[in-house]
Amino acid sequence: MTRLFITGAWLLAILCVLVGPLAAFAEEAPRRWALVVGENQGLPGEERLRFAESDARRMREVLQEVGTVPAERTVTLLGTDAATLREALSRFQARLSSEASSRDWLVLYISSHAGDGSLHLRGTELPMRELVDFLKAAPVGVGLLILDSCRSGLATRLKGLKPAGTAIAMEAAELEGRVVISASGADEYAQESDALQGSYFTHHLAAGLRGAADVSRDGRVTLEEAYRYAYARTLESTLVSPGGLQRPTFRMDLRGRGELILSEPQQARGRLTLDVKAPGRWLVLSSESGTLVADLEKGEGPTTLAVAPGAYRILLRADEGFLERAVTVPLDGSASVGGAPLEQAARSRLARKGGPGSTLLLAVGPSLTSGIVAGLPFIAGLDVRLEREGRLLTGFDTAGMGLAVRRGAGQREPFRQTELEWRLGAGPHWKHGPWTFTGMLEAGALAVFQSGLPSAETRFGLEPLALVSGGVRLAERGGVSAVLSTSVGGVVARRDSGVSLVPRASASLMVGFAL
Repeated sequence: MTRLFITGAWLLAILCVLVGPLAAFAEEAPRRWALVVGENQGLPGEERLRFAESDARRMREVLQEVGTVPAERTVTLLGTDAATLREALSRFQARLSSEASSRDWLVLYISSHAGDGSLHLRGTELPMRELVDFLKAAPVGVGLLILDSCRSGLATRLKGLKPAGTAIAMEAAELEGRVVISASGADEYAQESDALQGSYFTHHLAAGLRGAADVSRDGRVTLEEAYRYAYARTLESTLVSPGGLQRPTFRMDLRGRGELILSEPQQARGRLTLDVKAPGRWLVLSSESGTLVADLEKGEGPTTLAVAPGAYRILLRADEGFLERAVTVPLDGSASVGGAPLEQAARSRLARKGGPGSTLLLAVGPSLTSGIVAGLPFIAGLDVRLEREGRLLTGFDTAGMGLAVRRGAGQREPFRQTELEWRLGAGPHWKHGPWTFTGMLEAGALAVFQSGLPSAETRFGLEPLALVSGGVRLAERGGVSAVLSTSVGGVVARRDSGVSLVPRASASLMVGFAL
């Protein structure tokens, strides 16, 4: 038998040969960097924002807790002007040049006022072109710019682009390995929410990165999953908001880089599982501070969120309001919330939902209508409408019932006419900010009473009618709205000579009340 003897020197040499490449590989592992900026104050005359700086804190926490960006490679500016941000960009660029590699990736998050192609920071302006140039020049393999720029309103603060002037444009040309995400389209507002204590987009993006966007259930959230979730939830949240519809925009060039993993919720120190199979609307609040951690529309199957260890209140929206559970997430552990009552409530809500929630509107106001007999070209009265917004069939999400009472006197002959009109209808509606546009096909009956005729007789007729109507509603405060409704169609009227189709047109200006 041949024996192999290895001296200590040879063993040391072999270990150096084996360990050296492993150490070099570890050194070359991709590292993650972040620059997070939040500024509530814009230019003179712009109302101070409430949540831009808190949104920046929220994004920093998410990046550090589940985005694997360590605190020592995170730069945070809360309250800054253009000169300070420009200086921070320069220092960060110098540090990246000396420490970063082409395997690393970088996140740049900005929340502030903006307009005319510039950030508005404490009375100063920083052209957005400088952000793009910084992103292009950074010596990293992947760079992600998230821009949640904002201006303010009242209960819902309007963020981002001015309604007039040069629109903010983020060009992605020649940005290989770069991603640009803007919270809204070029001609839209980005918005803040008092209920969420932050902007719609940042709130939903943060919830998505914590695990709400993990459609694949693999414990990791990709760039595509995060964007799709934030886009859909922002769109849903702003569908009926006074600021109008908000659609985040996304541009990227990641050729040859595969999937970009933005967060790894399974690595978080605390994890909370909503263990209910049916989809549902969930709220997660911190028991200590009352802060809303997540407002999410959970899909089919359980969902796990990365949260800080601590006590939480979990609420599921149900028919009777909310079902609430208390749970404590342990340090370096997980907690689960589920059970038959929650599952049943979620399934009941899903069965009722079928689309957006139903709302009722009662509208009352004066009406002017074309006449159906000679000598009475127009007849005025009162129009009362009850409409329900909620999905009926494909293409029909509004149903309505109307009752109108009108009176008029003949011009050629001294007679009086009273009309009682009743109709039912259905059709689609579209919402844009505070405006709602409705179209409807209506059918019903018209009861006509005539008195004071030369013959001293009283006549009565009951005629069928069919109409095509359109309406526009402007929502005001307290559930009150202004409604303008018009309709055209015809009445099948009986004459001495037979039955004829008489054209019919009407217009009503009403005040609406949400029920």
